[in-house]
Amino acid sequence: MIRIITLVENTATKAKQRAEHGLSMFIERDGERVLFDTGQTDAVVHNAKLLGVELSGIDKVILSHGHYDHGGGLKHIADFSKFTVFAHPEIFRKRYSKLSDDGNLRYIGIEDRSFYEDLGVEFSLSEKPQEVIGGVYTSGFENMTTDFEEVDRNFVYEKDGEFLKDDVPDDMSVVIDTKDGVFVLFGCAHRGIINIMRDVEKKFGKKVVGFAGGTHLGPASKIQKERTIEALKRMDLKVMAPSHCTGLMMTSKLFCEFGSRVIFNNVGSVVEID
Repeated sequence: MIRIITLVENTATKAKQRAEHGLSMFIERDGERVLFDTGQTDAVVHNAKLLGVELSGIDKVILSHGHYDHGGGLKHIADFSKFTVFAHPEIFRKRYSKLSDDGNLRYIGIEDRSFYEDLGVEFSLSEKPQEVIGGVYTSGFENMTTDFEEVDRNFVYEKDGEFLKDDVPDDMSVVIDTKDGVFVLFGCAHRGIINIMRDVEKKFGKKVVGFAGGTHLGPASKIQKERTIEALKRMDLKVMAPSHCTGLMMTSKLFCEFGSRVIFNNVGSVVEID
């Protein structure tokens, strides 16, 4: 049995839980444990205690990409445990979001590698899929093949004094092997959930049976939203548990389209896979 508990998400539905713009999910399979993303603050520590997740027993963390709302909690988890981070080599880009046409920028990256290494964090960085625990992998670099999905146009990164368009090449997902196919966990899915799932099916040679996590469909264009729904109908997934950057409106739209197959995935939500 595979158990996935959402520790950090934009919405909390029970007393004392903390919500924030961010994502963190705890994965447990056959006694092995791994954390996927860490939110942006120490909310991951607070909610883990409430939900009975012992952070001191976690020695592996998967980081979906180098944005503050997914890697900000790393330094807080380092107070409880020594762990290895599995991620893409580009997670340490100096990244910014354009807030307006006048050129104002907001920093949205994480700290330097040396900052975390001083805390005892180790890194296993690769563009290729890595097996983190038994049957749980990183997706590796995610190829983009659809003509309707695109990375946020407001993302840039600084390199040698220049600001360049950031296509978030470090965007990676978690792939969980099951008896019926593979289940995918998205961080933000900046490179498009259909792109990602098609890429996963090609790499792993198995059908995607469901997903959970951030889909980035909230800020996506109307065309991307519509065509994503059309593609999802053809895929016939068993479980969809969107959260974080999906937004309530888009999650509700998915529920209207797919009914009980859609789970409103908030802090404390549990998804179990046979």
